[in-house]
Amino acid sequence: MINYGDVFFTFAIALAVSFFLTPFMRRIALRKGIVDRPGGRKVHKKPIPYLGGVAIYLAFISALFFASCLEELLRSEYLVGLFLGGTFIVVIGLFDDIKGMRPSLKFLGQILAASILFKYGFRIEYILNPFAGGIIHFPPALSFFVTLLWIVALTNAINLIDGLDGLAAGVAIIASSVLFIVSLQRSNLLAIFICVAIMGSSLGFLRYNFHPARIFMGDAGSMLLGFLLAALGTIGVSKGMTAVTLMVPLVALGIPTYDTLLAIFRRLLKRKSIFIANKKHLHHRLLDMGLSHREAVLLVYFVSIYLGIMGYLFTLIPLRYAFILLILLSMGTFAGMRTLGFIERRISRKR
Repeated sequence: MINYGDVFFTFAIALAVSFFLTPFMRRIALRKGIVDRPGGRKVHKKPIPYLGGVAIYLAFISALFFASCLEELLRSEYLVGLFLGGTFIVVIGLFDDIKGMRPSLKFLGQILAASILFKYGFRIEYILNPFAGGIIHFPPALSFFVTLLWIVALTNAINLIDGLDGLAAGVAIIASSVLFIVSLQRSNLLAIFICVAIMGSSLGFLRYNFHPARIFMGDAGSMLLGFLLAALGTIGVSKGMTAVTLMVPLVALGIPTYDTLLAIFRRLLKRKSIFIANKKHLHHRLLDMGLSHREAVLLVYFVSIYLGIMGYLFTLIPLRYAFILLILLSMGTFAGMRTLGFIERRISRKR
């Protein structure tokens, strides 16, 4: 049985630690010169301190620690794996924020962090056949590959969308809120507490990160949020839920996921490295169309909420129809991106 008092307390701990720790990390970043300087594809005009990701990480870990003290069922190898993998991904991101790191080396670190999760039980071992029915089991090697692909892809999806004030944190709050509702529906205790810890730690940080931002989460924070949301997608309570648990975060994170796929596709077409950053991401394009910083972020929030609601509906309908709905949503997203490109070209010609 779910103890809603413990759930609220976990959320409150994450929110409070993040809210009060973020200004402290900001002062440390300013004192040590750990700042993100303007230039290149960046849209801010003055140096902004990093280390917000450390506040998110400590708030998340603190909340889950207290939750594990309250709920004996949470004391499992899953939490150990989440702690080890999350710590590793934060260290990688923090090193990149402070010293800089080659993209290929960072990618390798993400694979190692995902491997830690796999070792501790976060695995995609089967999916349901949406048309013929039955379960498609993955052999161990394929399960390892699919799991790593899933975790690394969502980790980078949130990392790449973290280009505007409050964007990554807000999208993470929306996605984890949807997953929280689904987890309540399925009585998945572990997922419930992970969701509220993400929600609280992200919301406390967002107070200082919404435009105009006073601090950035950096790669340490954006990769951690993507990493945690990816881990949530691998947690199921029954075989019948596996496909749904993958669909919900995939749809709720539709914008960063689709934006990442388009970025990779564009770079491959131009025969460029997929690790090279540019200003062609969705949030950059919205700014180029004339939207203000806040308008662009709020628009992405709105679409993310819409997609989150659609993702939740997947849990209420038969899997076959959910899969068809996923295809229709993908087609609609593609049409929206093409329309956005058409509008951009018209604006360019007018200029």
